[in-house]
Amino acid sequence: MKQQHWLTSSDQSHQLKVNYWLPTEKPKAVIQLVHGMVEHIDRYDSFAKFLNAQGYAVIGHDHLGHGDSIDNVGEYGYFAEQKGYRYLITDVKRIEEQWRTKFPEVPYFLLGHSMGSLVVRDVLIEYPTERLQGAIMMGTAYESLLKMNVALLVSRAFIRFRGKRYRSTFLDNLAFNGFNRHIHSARTSKDWLSRDEDQVDAYIQDPKNQFTFTTQAYQDLFYLTKEASSPKKLNQIDPRLPLLVISGEEDPVGRYGKGVIACAQQLAKNGNPVTLELMAEGRHELLNEQNAKTVYQLLVNWLRKYEKTSTDRK
Repeated sequence: MKQQHWLTSSDQSHQLKVNYWLPTEKPKAVIQLVHGMVEHIDRYDSFAKFLNAQGYAVIGHDHLGHGDSIDNVGEYGYFAEQKGYRYLITDVKRIEEQWRTKFPEVPYFLLGHSMGSLVVRDVLIEYPTERLQGAIMMGTAYESLLKMNVALLVSRAFIRFRGKRYRSTFLDNLAFNGFNRHIHSARTSKDWLSRDEDQVDAYIQDPKNQFTFTTQAYQDLFYLTKEASSPKKLNQIDPRLPLLVISGEEDPVGRYGKGVIACAQQLAKNGNPVTLELMAEGRHELLNEQNAKTVYQLLVNWLRKYEKTSTDRK
């Protein structure tokens, strides 16, 4: 059963909503979920309950500017006046530290989706000595540093002339334009999320998903992506850490597999045990796809592979 509590963000201002789902017996591992852009942690309820049934505890929070971690609706899509990406990274670490004290001897995994997968990579970069059992990056992106530097320049220009809280259609199109181009006769602007029409409709009808990032938040997103796509930065990740990189073959965020493969290859160059999974015909939200239960089981199989052996990592 889902429960929740509140934790002060690392920005020392906002209260983060933290959901947790606990199995009936002592968990065999803890899975910390890190959600994506323009969504919220309640959307992971079905997946979390499935993991509970397999004996796992699940933790996850609403990022700053998302879900219920806001003081007013005007804060949707806004992290902070500057370097908001730092708070996203630190908040994940704070929640991890809190739940490690509750289950100190239990294996601990991170699972990030989309923007959350970038946050997870940046956590692994910044805290390479943290004793994790593994990390999963789902629906991830991997971009050239040149592209991200250009994106940062553009976002800085908008901030300078329109302000940090301005919501730019141009920046939104820069991030999402063309995501439906592989879909013939797209029914909605969000068909790229999933082949499951009910899931797409549920996303569109959810009021907590209906906002545009501010110029400052886009700059934070571009920083997250740049850091998480830097070969030099990725070399800072503990090379012993098992990693699962999983995306849909038809996910535009991962450039239809190209960016996902490049990401997995770069991580493997670092020496990490990397498992790469590209789901045939899958779009961006694999947990909400037509074959979601197959994806659920694939993730559990990977967790089982490392939940016992990886506890020896120090």
